[in-house]
Amino acid sequence: MPLSDTEKVRIRYHLGYPNVTAIASLNAGIPIPLQTLFLVENAMDRVIDEALPIVRTHIQTLDNIECQLVEGQRNLAVNRLGDMEIRREHLDQLEGEYRRWANRLADTLGVPLYPYSSKLKSTRVGNMTVR
Repeated sequence: MPLSDTEKVRIRYHLGYPNVTAIASLNAGIPIPLQTLFLVENAMDRVIDEALPIVRTHIQTLDNIECQLVEGQRNLAVNRLGDMEIRREHLDQLEGEYRRWANRLADTLGVPLYPYSSKLKSTRVGNMTVR
């Protein structure tokens, strides 16, 4: 069974692509480059049947990580709860895992991540990429 429209929306979202029509793809009056979106659209329509479970597993993994990020926000208000200390870098580690799985989804589909996505950008420090 091919990818549903809902699954295609989730794929675009997890790869950092906007889920908008071409006319609405403006940010503060400046056109947002969508030159790689056609690659994603084409790939989603051509996923071979045997690879569909892999793609769906990647989507579910990314959805789960995002849920953990949302749930983890409530821990930002505390450092310690009784004898248990909250791990401060947990959300950053989840963000790294999110990028890892987004890259796996992109690799499975053979498409690039959206280069203008703020959630998938790596931080550059000097001449070194920090993920």
